[in-house]
Amino acid sequence: MPARLLLIEDEPAVLAILQAAVAFGGFDSAFVTRADEAIRTLREQSFDAVLLDLGLPDAEGNDLLPMVREITDVPIIVVSGRGTEQDKIMALDLGADDFVSKPFLPGELLARIRAALRRYGQSMQEDGGGDGGRQPLQVGALILDPMDHFVRVGDVGVELNRTEFKIFRRLAAQAGSAVSRAELMEALYGETDDLRSDSRIINVYMSRIRAKLRDLPGSADLITSARGVGWTLQAPS
Repeated sequence: MPARLLLIEDEPAVLAILQAAVAFGGFDSAFVTRADEAIRTLREQSFDAVLLDLGLPDAEGNDLLPMVREITDVPIIVVSGRGTEQDKIMALDLGADDFVSKPFLPGELLARIRAALRRYGQSMQEDGGGDGGRQPLQVGALILDPMDHFVRVGDVGVELNRTEFKIFRRLAAQAGSAVSRAELMEALYGETDDLRSDSRIINVYMSRIRAKLRDLPGSADLITSARGVGWTLQAPS
């Protein structure tokens, strides 16, 4: 069965482009033009991904985004005319999986959708289908809990947001080895053909993660920079 997408967009011209693009990509779709319709529809129907505009007539998109995330854990791709680095960081912080700036190329949008769906499918497999198999991961004395996005050493834990946890999980999976910026971008967005100009976002999140990890025992130099390569997680013993 083709994946089914919910399009949350109030601009008729943009909605028409979205509908044509996803249909060309082989996806089914439904659409709503208001935030209240989006909440009701998501509670009543099942979708494989959500495409969300931030400029809705009855609600600010950044207010709607966490409400959508509370209802469903499927990929949320923000499609917005706002495209600053801060806009993207805020959307990711609030639960988005990707951010596509308007105007967009249909081919790029489809690549982002496919990458998000593929990444979500892999996550479901790793987490045992999403029905209780999300067991904590341990790297040295570090324990990563995918259920609540906590990182613990002994009895002390710090909470990472959804995006921070994705990045840190990739570092933990390759603990002791340098992880490149490209690999961390892939952890966030999956494999796409476009070269992202927003890769500096990784710097912002790495600074945040490092600041939070300072509260853990033995956290000095837990993440080190490998100049020209990336970052390395040295798990505490």
